[in-house]
Amino acid sequence: MLTDNQSILLCGIVMVSFVFFGMLDVLDNIFIAGPIIIGFLVVVINLIVTKRIPEAEELEEIKKAKETASEEI
Repeated sequence: MLTDNQSILLCGIVMVSFVFFGMLDVLDNIFIAGPIIIGFLVVVINLIVTKRIPEAEELEEIKKAKETASEEI
């Protein structure tokens, strides 16, 4: 769904907007709170849906990448 960089960027945007609009005391407005809540839910759903590669397979991929990198040199 989302890459790691996109998730971090979305988390930053949600956090900054929550702080900014909280300081302005306008979080009672549904048109401001709605998109912030939706952004938060997208990040949480992305954490649940995204499947991590098992550790053994991940280590094998790292070894293969190192081998191909050393062959290129």
